[in-house]
Amino acid sequence: MKRLAKSESDSSSTLLRRRDFLTLGSAGLLAPLFGNLAWAEPLAAAAERSAQTVPMSVGYIDGSEEYRSFKRLPRKIRRPLLLKEEEEAETSPVIIPAESLFQADTSLPGRPLRIHVHGLYPPVALEAERRREVPLAVDLEAVFPSPDPAFPTPLRFYVWGLRQKYGWDPSPPTSFHFPLEWQVLPQLILRVWRADGTHHVMRTRFTLDNEPGRPKLRRGVYLLGLTPVAWSRAARVSDYARVAPAEMFSLMISMDPEAEA
Repeated sequence: MKRLAKSESDSSSTLLRRRDFLTLGSAGLLAPLFGNLAWAEPLAAAAERSAQTVPMSVGYIDGSEEYRSFKRLPRKIRRPLLLKEEEEAETSPVIIPAESLFQADTSLPGRPLRIHVHGLYPPVALEAERRREVPLAVDLEAVFPSPDPAFPTPLRFYVWGLRQKYGWDPSPPTSFHFPLEWQVLPQLILRVWRADGTHHVMRTRFTLDNEPGRPKLRRGVYLLGLTPVAWSRAARVSDYARVAPAEMFSLMISMDPEAEA
């Protein structure tokens, strides 16, 4: 598989330092592809009538296109707080806004894309004492092209979810294939319900071009922000994981193309 050069931003994104985090408060027919995904269209239509859709904030772990496997991510991602402080500047990756990547990988179309949903990130978001800062419910949906030209409306499928009204109940990690083509690019929808009764719908479509405000598509690890402003600036993984402001809690996914035949 052709590999791109190490990813880097096409603009000078401001890197959030640890002291910046400390200033952030808590306010602030396709069965082979779908697998066990559930059809989400009826619920989706009702939800969108009750909430305004806004762009999703998406981060990208710089350099993650070089990871050998996404089934088991490097320890510096899985357990970033184990890094010694003197090691952080050298080994801790930086999360950058995915729309600011220098380029997408235009060699990807024509191969099925495996999308793996890892779960909430950073790890501290899973700890019992921080769960009150996690939304009451989260749904992730994927938008697939219709297989029937007579009914071209795209199909939405439920991929991953979290509920904690009656106890902590996140979906396990899951993966699915997406039929990637030049004109058929991944679209994702996040629905977030908070304890105060507010409901947000965030949506994004990946791009192979330089469309403003859209995350560029390439192999690697992405973070889907649970708020619309989660990834407006870059941040080092170790700093992000240590301070973990709730407004930057995210859902981690990875994109991995199938090997060429």
